[in-house]
Amino acid sequence: MRITRRTPIAAALAVTTSLAVVGGAGTAGATDRTLPAAHHGARFVIGSSHGVEVKSVKVVDSRQLLATIVPKALGRAITVRILLPVDYQPEAKPGYPVLYLYPGTSGHSYDWMTVGDAPKTTAPYRLITVSSDIGFNGDGGGWFTNWVDTKTALGPSQWETYDIDELIPWIDSNFDTIRSRAGRAVAGLSQGGYGSTELAARHPDLFVMDGSFSGAPEINRDVLVRAGAYGVIAATMSGLNGVEPDAPFGNPITDQINWQGHDPATTVENLRPVRLWLATADGLPGKYDDPVTNPPGYLGAAAVESATHESTDYFLQHVRAAHIPSYVYDYGSGTHTWPYWARDFRHFIKPLMQTFAHPPARPDKISYKTIEPTYAVWGWHVSIKRSQRLAFSTLKVGPRGFVLSGTGVATVVSPSGRHYRLALRAPIKKSSR
Repeated sequence: MRITRRTPIAAALAVTTSLAVVGGAGTAGATDRTLPAAHHGARFVIGSSHGVEVKSVKVVDSRQLLATIVPKALGRAITVRILLPVDYQPEAKPGYPVLYLYPGTSGHSYDWMTVGDAPKTTAPYRLITVSSDIGFNGDGGGWFTNWVDTKTALGPSQWETYDIDELIPWIDSNFDTIRSRAGRAVAGLSQGGYGSTELAARHPDLFVMDGSFSGAPEINRDVLVRAGAYGVIAATMSGLNGVEPDAPFGNPITDQINWQGHDPATTVENLRPVRLWLATADGLPGKYDDPVTNPPGYLGAAAVESATHESTDYFLQHVRAAHIPSYVYDYGSGTHTWPYWARDFRHFIKPLMQTFAHPPARPDKISYKTIEPTYAVWGWHVSIKRSQRLAFSTLKVGPRGFVLSGTGVATVVSPSGRHYRLALRAPIKKSSR
């Protein structure tokens, strides 16, 4: 159900008041409350849809809503913060661009709104900012993937399905958004910086820009990065989530193909149409650090930043080798702490809004690499039957046709609706769409 403008009710709300569930035809599972006067008494009806069950919605302040939801892909409750523009108007034309802004390991949906300074940073701009939990109750996080082990105590944990197939369409159905790649971007810090880049690499037709702040955009391609990433992910699973270490991506040896398929450095060519913006530091004491008064805290933050810097550096080597444009804000000294990420976001917001104002056109040439047997990208639909469920295939599209390489038997449907059935013993070329 979309947001609608109705007769205003009292504009003076207690900002901690929870919204009640409204029953009746057409509003089952919806919540309803007027925001304060900053939004001219607009009444919001936030409904359940696209696999997202809305449990409650709370008005935090004149711009923020806090939704507690149960996504079908997760089977457990999480929270989402929605930060509206100062002058938000329901049913505005054109709609509003949306930034999906993720926290890091052990983070919460409110982090960017409190310590990350997002309300102040976004105040001058016509932008909806959505910040979702990336784990349950501040645990180690789900690593933005559909877990291989769906039988842990944390439930199915199909995080990519939630982020792509549930959260985005749920936001689009309830708010006046630009429902296309031109009006959608993704960013995050630390694990969220990995997640934003991974989501953009696997779904480049959904996001026009990606921002990684002290992120780990590579997890597998290079040996040195691989060892560190395996250790960190295993530690978050066993130490923070209380599940087996291989739950999200599988065993790093027997399920290596799954690790590769979720590494943006391995599928870097997919990111060519996405504007990349990365911030990183080396872990040495910087402007916002005080290693004297809090040496344990400093040392931990320094070590983590050093590790994410290595991941970012290796990832960028592959980006540059592929001649993919990127912007890197490498500020030298600095650690894995919020003052730097808040500053990163302040630097990121202007190029983000410039990109929304002048979004790049759909690319004439497309190269998309994936391990999935069935996928849809850039209007193309591919389904492959093969002996192994996960194996790499690459779809390349140009002005004269397309090339699909891989193994198995494929059914391809072009954006115009034309069907092809192909035996993939070698790269198959077709001259028309």
